Amino acid sequence: MFGLAKTFLQVLHDNWVWRRQAWELAKIDLVKTYRGAALGWIWLFVKPAVYIGVYYFTFAIGMRSAAPINGMPFLLWMAAGVFPWFFMGDMIATGSNVYRRYPFLVNRIRFPLSVISTFYVLSNMIVLVGTMAFTIIMCLILHVKLTIYLLQLPLVFLLMMYFWTMWSIWLSPLSAVSRDFSKLIATLSTPFFWLSGVLFQLDSLPRSILHVMNFNPVSWACVAMRDCFIDQRWIWSRPKMLGCYLFLCAVVTLLAMRSYSRLHKEVPDVL
Repeated sequence: MFGLAKTFLQVLHDNWVWRRQAWELAKIDLVKTYRGAALGWIWLFVKPAVYIGVYYFTFAIGMRSAAPINGMPFLLWMAAGVFPWFFMGDMIATGSNVYRRYPFLVNRIRFPLSVISTFYVLSNMIVLVGTMAFTIIMCLILHVKLTIYLLQLPLVFLLMMYFWTMWSIWLSPLSAVSRDFSKLIATLSTPFFWLSGVLFQLDSLPRSILHVMNFNPVSWACVAMRDCFIDQRWIWSRPKMLGCYLFLCAVVTLLAMRSYSRLHKEVPDVL
């Protein structure tokens, strides 16, 4: 346990020392993604908007099940869950294999590998913040009153960023060592999407299943975002769900430190 604590402190130290480089690399990653595109940064919102439009057409026109939820437009309810999913889906599929995405940084002797996970999560978090800002604009367009519960959005962002950074630090060394493992993790993206309450209300599930869903980090994030916009309640008013999420953060942190301490020296040789 002492060794894991030492590794955790080292990861914190590395991220603090390299914080400016991490921020710059996050911005560079975003610029590189949309470089050469005529619409530029607009593409940040095009993909989410297209998906939201398709899902809304499916439920509202095809299935005729787009009734308002808690008095809020179904379109807003869906956006509050789908936009965070784009962030989390990318972390499941790609964030767990960042070392193969940035091999030129892995092979730099002095560059801490944990910072790669940090700036990749930060890059995607910038996109998430942008899409949630778009959701606030959507509220204004739909004449939905903005409430004090939106003040907890930064806390939700921080909790999400912490968990998925630890997720990346945990799984990226394993994915670098084994391509089969990285492909296995990537296949989890689709099941997580359909089973986590992104497109349905968790309250409609049987109580026995709902207890299990409390340990689903994707479910927590979707519920927390909808607490800000739809249900209008503080995230700590669901103490069991928040407690399960914080427990998951602790468990993933321990797994991340164990994986990182054992494998981070081997990753450059493998790649």
